[in-house]
Order: sequence, then structure tokens, then C-alpha cells
Amino acid sequence: MLNSDILNEDQLARQGEEIAEVNERLSGRSQEFRVLRSVELNFSPEGAGDMDPAALRKLELVLGCLHSALRRKGNQTDRYLAALRNPSIHILGHSRGCIYNFRLGLTADWSRVFGTAAQLGTVVEIDCYPDRQDLSIDLLAIARKEGCHMSLGTDSHGASQLRFMDLGIAN
Repeated sequence: MLNSDILNEDQLARQGEEIAEVNERLSGRSQEFRVLRSVELNFSPEGAGDMDPAALRKLELVLGCLHSALRRKGNQTDRYLAALRNPSIHILGHSRGCIYNFRLGLTADWSRVFGTAAQLGTVVEIDCYPDRQDLSIDLLAIARKEGCHMSLGTDSHGASQLRFMDLGIAN
């Protein structure tokens, strides 16, 4: 059964066509703006994505996220490294899987994780949603030391949640 929040490859292709139409209407305006063809990819605990890599190659941005087994207590470094080595992703999202007052988040050898991300050219997301608090100041310092590039994302599920970007910038 298909979750209504999850796109399959056919829906992703149709979405790409719609985005191309929007971008065509936007072209030629005085202010440049375009919509990127992108998706949030779900990783298995082994680092495999839940979509066909051929469909992902047509996209401009793939955010890869761990959505399952997020209460594991042991060191998850190997899991992160497997996800980072997935050639389809550009950004590792929801970095620790932490949700304030609900889930502590995963632990890892963050120097290795951020170092591998830097080596592979994979960006790591700072999730700006208030309940996420994925990356602490200490972890951001490690990421900087390892040369890891960061992105800001709100994990928005509606336009009103875009305002959370300020929280990530303040981090």
C-alpha cells in the first residue's frame, strides 16, 4: 500500500513535467527563480534508497533521510556511512533523527560521518524545524572541522512552516 506522502517513480515523473511547465512560465522574468526537481528519499537501515536510481538521476536534488529504526541505542556510524555512499543523494537530511521530548536521536562517530560527507561532496542538513534540533553547536563545530558543507531545511509540510528557517540560521 502506498503512503499518500510518498511518491512512486511514475508520480515523480509527472511532478517533473509539472515543474518543467512552471519553470517555463517563470522564464524570462526580471527576477530569476526556478523550481528544482527534487525528492526526499527514504533510506533503509542498510543505506538503500526506496526509489529506482534511474528515476533519481533525472532530479536536480535528492535529500536522503533515515526514517526507520531511529531509537537504536548503539553506534550508527556504519549506517550513516552506507547512506552517504549511496550515489543518488546530494544532501543527508534529518541528520540525527532527533525529535525534542520524543526521540533522542542516533549516535555515531560524527568526525567520521562528517569527514566522509566532505570527502564525497555530500551536504548535511541542519533541520530548522523546532522539534528536530538535529545538530547541536558541538556537532556543527565537528562538521566545520571536517570540512563538511551544510544546508538549511525546514522539513516543512505546509507553507506556514517555512518561517522556521530563521531557527536554523540562528543555530
